[in-house]
Amino acid sequence: MKKHLNAIVFLLLVVIVGFLAWNHSRHMAQLLAELTAGSSQQRSSAAAELISGQQFSDVVSGEKRGIRVQAAVALRDLGNADAVTHTLPLLKDEQKSVRDEAVKTLEAIGAKSQANLTALIAGLTDGDINVRKGTVLVFTQEPGGIGPIANPDVVAALVNAVKSTADSSPNAHGPVGDILSSALFDPSANSRSVPLLVALLANSDDAVKEGAADVLGKIGDPAAASPLISLMHAPNVSPAVRRVVIGAIALIASPECQPSLIEALGNPHDASDARAQAAAGLGRLATPPAVSALTQALSDDNLSIRMAASGGLARAARAGEDSPVNLVVIKQLLGYLASGSPQVKLGVVEALEDARAPQADVNLSDLISSAAVDPELKLHAIRALGFTNNAGGVGALVSTVKTSSGEDAKEAGASLAKIGAPAVPQLITLLSSGGVPAYYAAIALGTQAQDPTTGAAALAALKVAASSAKPKLQRWSAVALGETGLASVRPVLQQMMKNSDPTIQYVAKQQLDKLPGS
Repeated sequence: MKKHLNAIVFLLLVVIVGFLAWNHSRHMAQLLAELTAGSSQQRSSAAAELISGQQFSDVVSGEKRGIRVQAAVALRDLGNADAVTHTLPLLKDEQKSVRDEAVKTLEAIGAKSQANLTALIAGLTDGDINVRKGTVLVFTQEPGGIGPIANPDVVAALVNAVKSTADSSPNAHGPVGDILSSALFDPSANSRSVPLLVALLANSDDAVKEGAADVLGKIGDPAAASPLISLMHAPNVSPAVRRVVIGAIALIASPECQPSLIEALGNPHDASDARAQAAAGLGRLATPPAVSALTQALSDDNLSIRMAASGGLARAARAGEDSPVNLVVIKQLLGYLASGSPQVKLGVVEALEDARAPQADVNLSDLISSAAVDPELKLHAIRALGFTNNAGGVGALVSTVKTSSGEDAKEAGASLAKIGAPAVPQLITLLSSGGVPAYYAAIALGTQAQDPTTGAAALAALKVAASSAKPKLQRWSAVALGETGLASVRPVLQQMMKNSDPTIQYVAKQQLDKLPGS
């Protein structure tokens, strides 16, 4: 009897547990249905219950994309700090539609209260980079981003995150700097953020000082220059803090920063990366003293500093891709090119490569033609002449192709290809000469023709050359047509295969076989 009773009890327990599991499963299914298809009140209640039971992520994460999107909407309906915390993981969802909905939710509720804002800022130090980037987007996206609202005080909360997470990993100062330097915050919020960050420069914790300096550099407000310069020269400043401060001063690069940047660039005891940033800051200033300091750094023992100095000079000569050439800087550089040491000359020419300055064509051409020029310097001078529409560099480059071999001729051909239409007539003439010059001219013309916006001149000239009465010109024009890799030149090469000259037929067949679809 006792044995049977135990069995009955066991069966009852199994039935009860099974019922409870079934009932729980049914209830979870009901909550999920309300979460994704219910009214706003139902979605909010379902989300709150799942969160309180610590089941929200487990229930939602394995569901289809549409359900995960609706879960983000439900969290928006809930709207409290818990909703913010549970929306953050959706920023790393594999589906863009889910991530986008999560951003919308956080933009709507992230600054609804101080508690919500605190929960949102936690996303800036999340271990997943997608969560960090998504959180930055929530603050900065145009339109829709939270921006620098005053109630709750978003700016103060962000600055406080720099202080409170200074010793954590990852730190908040990187994302906070991205936010406060974004279009929504800078300069509209600078009057609030900069004083708060400057106050942190006096904090007893070096990590806080570094974080504040880093953010101030990203914001770039000249109002922060003086406090940063004072900290840089403080008698007890640590090397680590000084390094970050120098970088911040370099990003601000206002006139009062110049002496400190010159000092840092020339100080071998400062960290190499800080000195390199100082070079970049001096390049932004682009004043005669800045250019002089950068030129002196071209002789530094440290290769990374020499490279940074050359990059700074390039920035000084032309501030941006679409900016005009700074003629004052170019004149100063050409003076150093004429009288500087070999290291200085090399660094100046490397800077001119990026500057794309027609005003340097004569000087660079003379350098290329000099019999005594250093081989490395000559190569860089050849490259410095190669930029779009630089007609003034064509003559020296063509002469180099004719008279040189190896790397010099190859680089000269590449520079002629970059120049584009102004180089086409002389490149066609080089085809007629045959030999090595014709080979590099063919590669240059073929490369030019590939450019959909500027290649028309080269392509048209090659088609004319292909029907020339000169066999040598025809053969090399066929080579150039093959180098284009364009299916549109196939009819021209097919016509050349009908030529009575077997050599032209052979070359045309070879080039046809190189084209797409052959």
